[in-house]
Amino acid sequence: MIELKRIKKIEDFKKLTEIQRSAWGFLDLDIEPHYVMTRAQKYGGLVQGLYFNGELAGYTYALIGKWDGAYFVYSHHAAVKKEHQDKGFGFLLKKAQRDEVRKMGYHVMRWNFDPLESMNAFFNIHRLGIISVEYERDIYGIGESGLHKGLPTDRLIAVWKLDSDRVVKKMEKKDPSILEDIPQENLENFTHDTAYIEIPKNIRALKETRLNEANRWRVKTRHLFESAFQKGYVVEDFVFSKDKQSVYYKLYHREAMVY
Repeated sequence: MIELKRIKKIEDFKKLTEIQRSAWGFLDLDIEPHYVMTRAQKYGGLVQGLYFNGELAGYTYALIGKWDGAYFVYSHHAAVKKEHQDKGFGFLLKKAQRDEVRKMGYHVMRWNFDPLESMNAFFNIHRLGIISVEYERDIYGIGESGLHKGLPTDRLIAVWKLDSDRVVKKMEKKDPSILEDIPQENLENFTHDTAYIEIPKNIRALKETRLNEANRWRVKTRHLFESAFQKGYVVEDFVFSKDKQSVYYKLYHREAMVY
């Protein structure tokens, strides 16, 4: 049995630190304390839990923000215990978060994610329908544990337009986009309507075995994303090669894109 609801009990808030350790491998230094989330819940934010057979298996944690004069909801955490990952719980959490945020009267959500994490990119862009036009360098400093460890913490900024047709359609579709042929003239070339940026399929494994190579990917893609955004491109999809061994961001120039 699955239940999604706002977290209310202090005992459940305390469990969120353990979920962070399980989901992301964080040390104490990187853990968000539970008492901050209790205050966010009271004063306009949103902390929702997914309960599986009565046990807390995942959660989302969001705050109210303001950007360019408009208020939005900033989704700071979306985490599922390691043993419950790959069950679709992450999607259910984000769907519930979207539903509740719309009830709260907001129409845009934002968050950030590591552009080298291919499965996060696929989930955010292809499954949820976010777009991105902003890249930030090393926003937390070089990480010391879990997902943050070993590389500068560069991030793409996700923009989730909750009421858009794009988001509705994306959330109804699960299968990945397959790129039959890699258009070499569009790969890392920002002179056409469409462009592609390749990333490694498994950056975590690369960090464990060849950290220098992982760092080269960070530096290379940093410059590519920054160049693309400066030239007016939008991250619009995340696609796989025909054999699913290579993965790419798909970008459109703003003038050629409808979203």
